[in-house]
Amino acid sequence: MEPGVVVYNYMDTFFCCMVEKDKWCEEMVSEHMLVYLCSGEMELIAPEKKYHLKKGDAFFVKRNHLVRKIKQPSKSGEPFKGLFLQLKMPFLKRMLSEHQITVPLVSNPMTAKSTYVLLEKHPFLNGLFSSLEQYFGAQQYPSKELMESKLAEAVFTLLQLKPDLGQVLFDFAEPWKINLEEFMNKNYKCDLSVEEFAHYTGRSLSSFKKDFSQLFHLTPSRWIIKRRLEEAKCMMDKLGRKPADVYLEVGFKNLSHFSTAFKKEYGYPPSAIPVSAV
Repeated sequence: MEPGVVVYNYMDTFFCCMVEKDKWCEEMVSEHMLVYLCSGEMELIAPEKKYHLKKGDAFFVKRNHLVRKIKQPSKSGEPFKGLFLQLKMPFLKRMLSEHQITVPLVSNPMTAKSTYVLLEKHPFLNGLFSSLEQYFGAQQYPSKELMESKLAEAVFTLLQLKPDLGQVLFDFAEPWKINLEEFMNKNYKCDLSVEEFAHYTGRSLSSFKKDFSQLFHLTPSRWIIKRRLEEAKCMMDKLGRKPADVYLEVGFKNLSHFSTAFKKEYGYPPSAIPVSAV
């Protein structure tokens, strides 16, 4: 765990995250997620725009999407504290069957195409998350039955406040193959395994490797390293950035690995590039 970051995890479904200073996070969300800010602020970075969220704000994230966010203390210094609920597919299937939920036949185009759905402030949401916050403060692990009752409350609250989310929540179809070149060029900096890249492009591992080879004429691992190095070299050549300032930004985990890979690719170390270059 990083210094200044505390995460509580119940059943790999309920999470409470507390951060004392600005924290950049990037992750692939494989299940629908409901998020609520108890304190602090968050920058939510979507393809279409940036959202600035504050205490009391809530939003819904669709499954199989990349989430980019910056968790921050408030202007008054109150640390970030957020609650995160995963609404997993098996649970939603049971909900649909057991409660005979009616799903709208016509979807809202804005809801259908958005990665994030911001939710209006409402007493039902405040009540749901106020009770969940108390669970994380107690010195006792909640039972599975209690947690599932809160998940059901979350689903029914979403359906009452935003009925058109029903088509999103209860869409159990596997994703179709998406444009591989576009996805890789957007997400090559992400810390994902080859198996995860395959999953998020709607492919089996063997299908992903085959399509990748036909498109890029390299293995996925080799292409990712090469693409990260190209981006780092561009940032140093044209912007005068230092190696220590760019290696994390392009997806390398440590400076030593970055320097070794850079020298192997270009024949000279990144430190040989003048910092003042423009």
